[in-house]
Amino acid sequence: MLDQILTILIAYQYWALLLIVFLAALFNIAPASSALIAAGALVALGYLDYSLVFLFGLVGSVVGDLLSYSLAFIYGQDVLIRLGFKRLLKSNKFQQINRVFTAHSTRTIFVSRFFLTSFGPLINLIAGLARSDFKKFIICSLFGQIIYVTLLTGIGYVGARHWQYISNFYGYLALILVIIAVYWLYRRFFRRAVT
Repeated sequence: MLDQILTILIAYQYWALLLIVFLAALFNIAPASSALIAAGALVALGYLDYSLVFLFGLVGSVVGDLLSYSLAFIYGQDVLIRLGFKRLLKSNKFQQINRVFTAHSTRTIFVSRFFLTSFGPLINLIAGLARSDFKKFIICSLFGQIIYVTLLTGIGYVGARHWQYISNFYGYLALILVIIAVYWLYRRFFRRAVT
């Protein structure tokens, strides 16, 4: 997989990076972290320009975030109702979870951009469904994605010769952090909201 990412980035450069991070932010179906680390390594090796890597990575991430948020904001509840989830959306438990998310939405959106990136698309959808403030969402997304793109391309740049090992390590570390975060969130917020 990592070799294919490298091949795609070398062949299509910045546009490939933009598409990968866009799809990751929108649906979490592309390996954005690996692509950003590889792009940072390619910058260090002289194949890519850092300012363009940063720009395309940031634009792809933020546009993906905004599109998934907007789709959920505009169509989310209507689509879920048509799919038979009306009772769930009107339930007290869902309303309690919605209130918990709304109370902590700014921090949740910001942190999910660079720390728990696997949750990013889900958080975008929840923020849209909860009708979180659009300005706050944009600000949190933008600053969070700046940290994310800078951090991962920087890791790739510094560890250019070993970017594949670093990318694998980052993937395992991210998985462990996701498991810890899910457990903590459940204990801290959702268990209380659902009971």
